[in-house]
Amino acid sequence: MREENLRASSLWMIVGQGVAMAFQAIYFVLIGRTLGSSEYGAFVGIVSLVAVLSNFSSLGMEMILVRNISRDRTSFATTWGDSLAVTGLGFLVLLIVAIIFGHFVLRPELRVLVVYIAFSDGLLGKITQLAARAFQGAGQLAYTAKLTVLTNFGRAAMAAVLFAFVHVRGIRADAHVWAKIYWLSTFAVGIVGFVLVTMHLGWPRFRRLSKSDLFEGVSFSLSSSSISVYNDIDKTFLVSFGMTYAAGIYTAAYRVIDVVSVPIYSIYAAATPQMFREGSGGVEQARVWTRKLLRKTVPYGVVIACILFIAAGWFPYLFGPSFRGSVLALRWLCLLPLIRVFHYAWGTTITASASQWNRTATQIGAALLNVALNAFLIPRWSWQGAAVASLLSDGALAVSNRLVLWHLARKERRHVRCTSRRQVVSEPA
Repeated sequence: MREENLRASSLWMIVGQGVAMAFQAIYFVLIGRTLGSSEYGAFVGIVSLVAVLSNFSSLGMEMILVRNISRDRTSFATTWGDSLAVTGLGFLVLLIVAIIFGHFVLRPELRVLVVYIAFSDGLLGKITQLAARAFQGAGQLAYTAKLTVLTNFGRAAMAAVLFAFVHVRGIRADAHVWAKIYWLSTFAVGIVGFVLVTMHLGWPRFRRLSKSDLFEGVSFSLSSSSISVYNDIDKTFLVSFGMTYAAGIYTAAYRVIDVVSVPIYSIYAAATPQMFREGSGGVEQARVWTRKLLRKTVPYGVVIACILFIAAGWFPYLFGPSFRGSVLALRWLCLLPLIRVFHYAWGTTITASASQWNRTATQIGAALLNVALNAFLIPRWSWQGAAVASLLSDGALAVSNRLVLWHLARKERRHVRCTSRRQVVSEPA
């Protein structure tokens, strides 16, 4: 398959993510109006718990796919096989850990949801993600975008079915009902993703997992899990403290933040294969791309923060009156997209040009800070404490990524100078 250029890749990702955003918005509105804030909060609390744990189920192989395929297309079959094998085995571990963890932190009536959501997001959703990453590494962002659209379309379609059923039959749906049918959409998309990869890129080849891939994959896995912690664990905290209403209104506002952050993510996702290639030449070479991307994404972050603050008042009209509290929550969180611009940019540069462990260290630090802040602030100030924890954690991550990048660039320049001096000294007079 012919690789797309950055402009075409970015366009595919932005258009695809834009369509996916529309379906995601439909999904949020339908499921919010169907379940109400409390039941929605309970459901998302379990989803957040599984999201944190599921990043370990694939051991970071989704990013190993991007890295290996973008650098050497012939590595696809073995890396694809490794990814599927690790994900399948990892899901079994995820399921056991999620059930045990849920037993201690969740109310008894919510524990049964763990199995359904773990199967949906921890296995089926991971297969779809692996397929999307395989196309990303191959430089075929059109298929990556299409799988993203299909994922959100599936969820919106299932939400529409539940919404129609509830209103036609005049019954009340809760988190348990939704969890029991939620997995059907990811099942269908997972099959489509696997078939598309097989048709266009080839069959998997299974072998003994490379130690270097496993080591680097663990780093990516810790990185992804850290992201889930500082993005999602606050919802699980709120649910575990019995604050399901607060979890509902806060999560709804946070999901809007995630939706408007999609264009930022799309640009960096489209640039990642090229940045891996540029980054093989050093930090300074990758930073050139970073500066170009920042010039495009910083203005967006500023504008969207202003729009969110002004337009937050429309929230109850879309999601229903039970989400009236989300207006204030969205205004508290409106700066997050702008903060994400910076830590996405600097973090992606670190990943592409140096060991992923450098970035993982900053993300683990942000995750630990987020957990500590949530544990202290949520029991005292409910969702307001969660919002403060999110802003401080993302801000700290942006600053730490910039400091690490500055240190790596300085170290690289010093190494180049020392090498140049040795070459001068070794030259014959």
